[in-house]
Amino acid sequence: MYNLVWKDFLLLKRFLWVALLYGFAAPLAFKTMQGGALSAATVGTTYMLMIQACTQDDKNKSEIMLNSLPLRRRDIVAAKYLSVFLYAIPAILSFFFAQLVVSVTGIPITIYQISLEGIAGALVAMAVLMSIYFPIYFKFGYLRSRMVGMFLFFACFFFVPMAVALTVHGLEGMGNPTLRNIAVVVQRVLGWLLTQADWQIACYLLALSLVLMIASACLSLRFYSKREF
Repeated sequence: MYNLVWKDFLLLKRFLWVALLYGFAAPLAFKTMQGGALSAATVGTTYMLMIQACTQDDKNKSEIMLNSLPLRRRDIVAAKYLSVFLYAIPAILSFFFAQLVVSVTGIPITIYQISLEGIAGALVAMAVLMSIYFPIYFKFGYLRSRMVGMFLFFACFFFVPMAVALTVHGLEGMGNPTLRNIAVVVQRVLGWLLTQADWQIACYLLALSLVLMIASACLSLRFYSKREF
C-alpha cells in the first residue's frame, strides 16, 4: 500500500511546485475569509494533486495494470485515501511560509495565524470533499467522475459557506418547523463548541474527519470490488 502512495508522489513530482505556489498564494487571495484561508489552501492543494494523480492513472491505464498484479483492491483504495492527507502537508507548509514572509517583510497584509483548530478544520473540509468524491470515482472511474469533482471543489468555496450562513442565520424566520429546528440544533452545537478548549475542538474535528473517511473508504471498496477492468 505504501508503495502505491509513493507511486503517486513520483507521478506528481512535476506538479508539486504548482501546489506549493497555490498554498503560498491562498492566504493572500483569501485573506478576507479569516480562519477559512487555511481550509481554502488545504482543499485547493489537495484537490489539485489528487485530480492530477487520477489523471495520470487514467492516462497510463494504471488501474488495469494494478488489477493485473497480486494486489488487494482494498490496498489500492486505502492508498488513495492515505495520499490525500499527505497532499495536505505541502499546503500547510506553504501557508506557514507565506505567514513567515509577510511577518519578515512587513507587507501590510493580515494573515490569520495557523492554529491547531484551524488545521483540524482544514482537514475536515478536505475529508468532506474526498469522502464524497472517492466513492463516485471508484464506482464510475475518472472520466465519469471528474465533473462531480469540479462541482464539489467549487461547492466548498461558494455553496457550503452560503448554506451554513443560511442555516445559522436565515432559517429561524421561515415558517417550516423542520428548517427552524435544524437552525436551532446547529446554533446549539456551535454554541457548545464555543465553550470548549481549542484542543478539544481540534480533537472533535479530527475525529469527525476520521469517521467520514472510514465510512467513505468502506463504500469505495464496496463499489471498487464490483468493477470490471
